[in-house]
Amino acid sequence: MKKLILFASLVLLAALQFGCSQKEVGKQDTAEPVKLNRDTVSILLRGTSFYVTEAWRIAGKDSVDMFKEDTLLREYANAAYLNFFISKGKGHLMFHGGHPIPNTVMPGNALTFSLNIRIYLPMQMELKWDDEKGTLWVESYGITSYLPMIVPAKKGYLDPASFLLYWSMDEAKNAVIKPSIKFIYENDDPKLGKVTYKVTLKPMYEYYRAPNQQGNANFVVF
Repeated sequence: MKKLILFASLVLLAALQFGCSQKEVGKQDTAEPVKLNRDTVSILLRGTSFYVTEAWRIAGKDSVDMFKEDTLLREYANAAYLNFFISKGKGHLMFHGGHPIPNTVMPGNALTFSLNIRIYLPMQMELKWDDEKGTLWVESYGITSYLPMIVPAKKGYLDPASFLLYWSMDEAKNAVIKPSIKFIYENDDPKLGKVTYKVTLKPMYEYYRAPNQQGNANFVVF
């Protein structure tokens, strides 16, 4: 549980569209600011678990890979997985447990996991849609016994230009550019000055569940 708490805290403090005819959501080649569609984003995020693959801290010209800065963070990432409880741009961010498993069935460098699909724990993070900016904000609003290190009133936002999700596992598996989203969190550090954290999340697709199994299932990340 300590690892879950520490990692969930990192997600908050370190961070934490449109439908096309091919049912793909992603970047656009345009000089205009990218704005996402509230309902499409909500549908694609709702009920989906995400694995944190990158976390960068940027201060001035210096960029630090947080997973290399603290090697324990990879262990935390392999213990806690984020899940979006969202509808029409509103909801809450939750997390649940699991662990990596050997990949014996999926192609290439895909990562596979066994996740607890029954128990989701609160992060005290609220999801709010910003119509003007066309993106999603996540804001902490309290402290729970699960996350005693969470600091209320911290906000991060979904980078619209980073949003690339597909409607199905097969689309994600066959895509040249694999799905991911990125959250950005900015803060004033007493030592480093203005700091920006960028956290990349990849969606997890369920590919196997034993008959009548309601507690665990296997997921893949492309």
